[in-house]
Amino acid sequence: MFARLRPYLSFWTVCVAAIVTDVATKLLVVRHIPFGAYFGDDPDRAPIFVFPWFWIVHVGNKGAAWGLGAEHDVRPFLVFLALAVLALVWRWRQPLLRELQGGQLAFGLFVGGTLGNVRDRLFGDHVIDFIDVHLPYYRFPAFNVADSCICVGVGIYVIMSYRHDRLRREAIVSHGGEDPPPGA
Repeated sequence: MFARLRPYLSFWTVCVAAIVTDVATKLLVVRHIPFGAYFGDDPDRAPIFVFPWFWIVHVGNKGAAWGLGAEHDVRPFLVFLALAVLALVWRWRQPLLRELQGGQLAFGLFVGGTLGNVRDRLFGDHVIDFIDVHLPYYRFPAFNVADSCICVGVGIYVIMSYRHDRLRREAIVSHGGEDPPPGA
């Protein structure tokens, strides 16, 4: 059985590390920061001010990204959607994991992050968000390690697949008799 898992060792390592890091950071936030700590004006529920532009807060998100659908109980739909996407990605994992350099890293981050947020939705009534970034003239919605893993994983996949397609196109051109003129 280990021989079948060996090609996916990087994937499993990254996936488990993402889940463990997400759960551990959320447990720390729940234990040490009161729920609702988001604005700096309440001394009983004050966030941790790491930098003027980076706070550790404790809020819940009952909806999808940026709180979409939070006014309704969308948890069953979001859990189903996440598991369906994971099933589809798993179904077509071969090209993702084997053809793309960095594919196992991207897939591990994506799956680990998705499962981290699914865990919150299954065992709680909201996803715990705690990373609060303040950009000039904009306060980005709070997020968590799982959200970061999903975004970084998708970003790596997009970059790697674009690079892979570009290299494949270059190989086709160079083998198709369309070599550049000498001295070019």
